Amino acid sequence: MPFADPEFRSDIERMLAYLSWSRRKYLDLFERLPWKVLVRKRGSTFESIRNVHLHILAVYARWLCLYFGKRSMAPLVRKLDTRRFAAIHSVRQLRDLNRAIDECAQRTARALGPDDFDRKKRVGPPGRTSMVTPREIFWHMIEEDFLHTGEIICMLWQDDIEPPYTGVLWFEYDHHPAAHQDLWLRDPSLPRPSAGGYVDRRRAKPPTRSPSKRSSSSSGN
Repeated sequence: MPFADPEFRSDIERMLAYLSWSRRKYLDLFERLPWKVLVRKRGSTFESIRNVHLHILAVYARWLCLYFGKRSMAPLVRKLDTRRFAAIHSVRQLRDLNRAIDECAQRTARALGPDDFDRKKRVGPPGRTSMVTPREIFWHMIEEDFLHTGEIICMLWQDDIEPPYTGVLWFEYDHHPAAHQDLWLRDPSLPRPSAGGYVDRRRAKPPTRSPSKRSSSSSGN
């Protein structure tokens, strides 16, 4: 089913854009946290919040390089080797990596035509190859992003830190607010978007509307 928004030609493009938006909300939160919170060993798949976030990026970079042949990702594949995670020591570095990988992923998806997503390609080392489609590879990257973001949420909860609010409807609102003004009116308990992706629910208030000319003239009679 085609999307009404001409910017996204496929569900893959839209999902990549959503996940990019979501990760930026997490980076906004990371900037407000002590670095020791992000690198604390917690017994997760890759030990720390920083490392799990880097693994998400490594999955994108690896498949963009090896399957789609994006040579610009090769240096990032090396940088995002698990043994080099400790060399990343600032949120700014995380942002730079996110930006480069997101731009490459979205350009790659946009360059594919409707028939290209399901065209099989051989991948893997000799003797262990398999035939997979671009659609399958993109959904694998997307699944890894969702899975490990859930892991990051659990690690934040360990320190009683509220994760950013990243509901997909608010992605739609941020992306095209004029077409989604009804979101706030439909559920006023939801927090409006902010730099970190959430605000205190107790302070969230619906936007005030300026009185219409009709109501103004009526009140004066």
